[in-house]
Amino acid sequence: MTREHQNLCPQRGSTLFDDSPAASICSGIKRWMPYQPFQQTQTQILAYYVALMATFLGLSIPIFTQLVVLQVDRRIRADMQEEIEAFEEALEVEVNTGGKVSLREAFDDFLYHKIPGDKTFLITVIEGEFYRSSPLSLPETISPDSDWMERLSQTQEAITGNHKISDPEVGDIFYRAEPIDVIEKNAGVLIVANIPKGERQEVLVAVYTVTLVLLLMLIPALFVAWIASGRVLSPIRVLAQTAKSISEANLTERIAQQGGGEIADLTIAFNQMMDRLEIAFNSQRQLINDVSHELRTPIAIIQGHLESLHYYEPEEQPEVIQLVLDELCRMTRLVEDLLLLAKAEHQDFLILEEVEVTDLTEVIYLKARALENRNWILDSRGIGMINVDVQKVTQAVMNLVQNAVQHTTEKDTIAIGSSIDHSHKQSKLMLWVRDTGVGICIQDQERIFQRFVQGSNTQNCEKGMGLGLSIVAAIAESHRGSVELKSQFGRGSTFTLVLPVDVPKSCGG
Repeated sequence: MTREHQNLCPQRGSTLFDDSPAASICSGIKRWMPYQPFQQTQTQILAYYVALMATFLGLSIPIFTQLVVLQVDRRIRADMQEEIEAFEEALEVEVNTGGKVSLREAFDDFLYHKIPGDKTFLITVIEGEFYRSSPLSLPETISPDSDWMERLSQTQEAITGNHKISDPEVGDIFYRAEPIDVIEKNAGVLIVANIPKGERQEVLVAVYTVTLVLLLMLIPALFVAWIASGRVLSPIRVLAQTAKSISEANLTERIAQQGGGEIADLTIAFNQMMDRLEIAFNSQRQLINDVSHELRTPIAIIQGHLESLHYYEPEEQPEVIQLVLDELCRMTRLVEDLLLLAKAEHQDFLILEEVEVTDLTEVIYLKARALENRNWILDSRGIGMINVDVQKVTQAVMNLVQNAVQHTTEKDTIAIGSSIDHSHKQSKLMLWVRDTGVGICIQDQERIFQRFVQGSNTQNCEKGMGLGLSIVAAIAESHRGSVELKSQFGRGSTFTLVLPVDVPKSCGG
């Protein structure tokens, strides 16, 4: 609202009451001003269109008029030249046929048979004196007694080009003069004059009519432009409405893409931005929920033991402190795992590098053997180069190994292997961990990749936090891959990490 509008509005505490006429006017201004119709993009486009059309018409009509007038003048001069050439050709024909003809007779015959065009004057001069004209009546400026007539009667050279003389009544008068030398040297002069005012006025009337039609057609053109701009801007309005309807609790709204061009690019960019926001908000919400859920128990344990620490005997306190430290370590691991899961959805989560599959498999196998006493087997080693995040892939496989260790005994076998499958359009890396442990129930095989979910057959196994397999799935998905599980209860499980050999660069930072 402008300062002038603000000055019209009664302020609270002033002598004007809220129900005064000034207050009513101010309320109406406040209701109208937020819409600001002259600041809307559609109105601005129409204004630019009107300005463009006005500039176009304002420049083109005068230029068009001038060009048409010049064309008329050029045609008139060409017609004048044709009159002179027609007389000369007729006179040459008479002379060449052997007939004896005087210049006077030639002029009489030409003026008798030749009907001049509108506002065209054929004037003949013999021996420097005005002889006859057609039509007989001549404008004052080119009359037989005028200075112009006296000057042209004595000319001995052809007068061509863009010669003209102005008359106060009829305006410009074009003229051309040609000395006649066919019968006798400088015996006479043929003068052709024309008043272009009439033809110019006809052209101006036509231009005026065209201009009027253009102005009348501008009205429906503006209407069509208003509708067309509205249709072009409709995706932007939908975008604005969608943006207004978005909140932290509702991030699923998207805009349907229509057509191509910049508006479609804007729609795609907006939807991609919403995808990123939804992932970020969901990740944040999941992290908060997970932290609040999982940290509650260790915090309660730590708080309870610290509050009751002075009740313990001195020889018992080291044991209590060690228990608290264990819980703190568990909390640290939990927070690190949760942060890893949260970062897994970011584009810069991976640091891609090329590595030989054989070397990667052997490094993982050596690390796994150091965990527990099991019957360790290296099934196979793939051959070839892959483009992956080596640390994240190693972490994922080691999580699978740790999970196998927890569900096996010293008598069981744990095997690690790798291969490259070229049977698909895009080659796949297969990294697996196979064990002969207790296996996984069919009803648990889909659930165990969720956060904080553990299998139902873990009563006799070491308890974890339920995040290991979630991290494996997150790392696989960040590589545009997946995790496959084959398990039979009581006979063991095989977890296979399936990754593309050449991970897209968009996955890496």
